[in-house]
Amino acid sequence: MKKIVIAGLNECLGSAFSGLTDILTLARRAVVRAAAPAESAEDPFYVVAASADGESIRDRAGASFPVAASFEAIAACDAIIVPSFWPGEDGKPPDMSRFGATAAWLRRHHVRGALIAGCGTGVFLLGEAGLLDGRRCTTSWRHHEELKQRYARIDAAWGARLIEDRRVVTAAGPLSWIDVALHVIRELCGVDAARIAAEFTLGEAAPFKGAQLGPTVYNTTGLNEGAGAFLSDAERIVRQSNSSMSAQELARALSTSERTLHRRLKLASGESPKTFIDRIRVETARMLLETSAKPVKELASSAGFADEASFRRAFRRFAGMAPSAYRVWARARSQNKGQLFALRKEAEIIPKMLTTIFDACVNGVTLADPDLEDSPIIYANRPFMRITGYELDEIIGRNCRFLQGDDRDQEGRPRLREAIRNREQIEVTLRNYRKDGALFHNKLNITPLFDADGRLLYFLGVQYDVSDQVQAELEIGDLKAKLMSLTD
Repeated sequence: MKKIVIAGLNECLGSAFSGLTDILTLARRAVVRAAAPAESAEDPFYVVAASADGESIRDRAGASFPVAASFEAIAACDAIIVPSFWPGEDGKPPDMSRFGATAAWLRRHHVRGALIAGCGTGVFLLGEAGLLDGRRCTTSWRHHEELKQRYARIDAAWGARLIEDRRVVTAAGPLSWIDVALHVIRELCGVDAARIAAEFTLGEAAPFKGAQLGPTVYNTTGLNEGAGAFLSDAERIVRQSNSSMSAQELARALSTSERTLHRRLKLASGESPKTFIDRIRVETARMLLETSAKPVKELASSAGFADEASFRRAFRRFAGMAPSAYRVWARARSQNKGQLFALRKEAEIIPKMLTTIFDACVNGVTLADPDLEDSPIIYANRPFMRITGYELDEIIGRNCRFLQGDDRDQEGRPRLREAIRNREQIEVTLRNYRKDGALFHNKLNITPLFDADGRLLYFLGVQYDVSDQVQAELEIGDLKAKLMSLTD
């Protein structure tokens, strides 16, 4: 029997939380009653409402909703559904950072194989958990841009009603819990169970006299039912293969032709066979990077890539960073704190307590690790986040050049590259861009940090926002030019 958990959180929509309980309970009873007499009447699934502490939750209106268990009491489950949230006074979804423990709980169950679903603004909690990174996802069109701004590594689809990508389901709108509930039933119990559930709960068609029930009046996603099964089979085959797999081999395993494979994958996922295979392999690699200490070369083979170079190219394409940088970023996110010095080399020069010192600074401070590919940032203090507008999980694992956006033709960049190449201290002023796109002038001081043996450990970066100073200098220059023109 499958277990479906409804995640109860304070300030979620009471109608969504109770509605999920009702529709799933009614659907379960309908499916059992519809079973043929010769079949077992065993329940296909059961529903558990849970909260962080096992206590009742409250919505924004003050209504209380009881639950049956705490999150930690859920040792295993087959699906978790997160309902939508009340918007804030500004109309935006609430800040999800306060649900850090719940986000970690969602990640753990996803790694264990559970289907994780978010309804409407509940999708933002999946983003907080990192489950949307590199995945196709959706939410209400009203919050589409906000979702992309908060979680830069996602692949958000405008206007999509419901999307499932590698056991993560996202749906648009505050009442999308209806779609999500029926989709979860279909994924766990099959198409027939979902049809029975939809007919019974949402609009049972009256039968003609002496005839069977009329056709289904509700379509949960509008997706081709055969496409989902085909994709699931293809994904399972790729994941279970111990070696690199070609499109020809995948077609053979699916008992179809290469041409048909290409057509069906394009129709179902919009991907070519090679892209589909690489994406599944990269997803496997991401899980290995998060859960094992294997070196990248060995991990590439375990994930099914023929060589390390092709693995690195594919990983960058889908994850947006190098594998080694992703490992640092993933571990930092799972710790949900800024004390990232503990990840490497802490005994040599960087004690954990420096986090407290750096957070007390007025200016932005970062550490970049030259031992990792592309020297990604592994630490950023709070002032850096305040200056740039980016959250920690959007910074870690990226080279600091991301702040330059597309504005790469800058006088200071060649000098900066040369100093880093020669491991020398340098100070340059660059045009940088905040998360909201606003320009600011960054006086950047880069200092290499060495150990007692002269080995380079980190690049320490200190960022000064000198926008006001630069603007004042420009205004003074303009004023001087005007005065000179008057004297000519």
